[in-house]
Amino acid sequence: MSEKLATTAAAAPPAIKIETIMTSAVRHISPEMTVREAIMLLTSHEISGAPVVDNFGKVLSVCSEGDLLKLAATTGLDKSINSCLGKLATTEKLITLKKTATFSEAYVLFLTKHVHRIIITDSNGKLQGILSRSNILRVLCASDEGGGAADGSKAKPA
Repeated sequence: MSEKLATTAAAAPPAIKIETIMTSAVRHISPEMTVREAIMLLTSHEISGAPVVDNFGKVLSVCSEGDLLKLAATTGLDKSINSCLGKLATTEKLITLKKTATFSEAYVLFLTKHVHRIIITDSNGKLQGILSRSNILRVLCASDEGGGAADGSKAKPA
């Protein structure tokens, strides 16, 4: 990470815990959904991606609009997400945090990993929430300008 990025991340409000700014009510994709149903979920809720979560709440992967474009082209719209999991990010490659992580930790991940969202899980890999770039940007503006609560409480649900 460049020196300027490190300085910016260090200036972020470090005491804020992720659980105060994350979105807890997360729209998610189930493995039983078809590619078409996953596309309809994202487009109807105007979100750009969602975690793939099994019946026990465990995160299996994440699926973005870009992933769905590729799946629609390569597998068709009627294939199940479960049959396409091999073409999505594996759990080992997902960028995740615990809800007790700090704003600064998340900010550094967004700056260095170039992700659109960070999945928040518990120690068993179960979905707890999601943190988007817009959650981070809201906190930066609120803490910089005093234009809102520094804990991100003005953050709208996803």
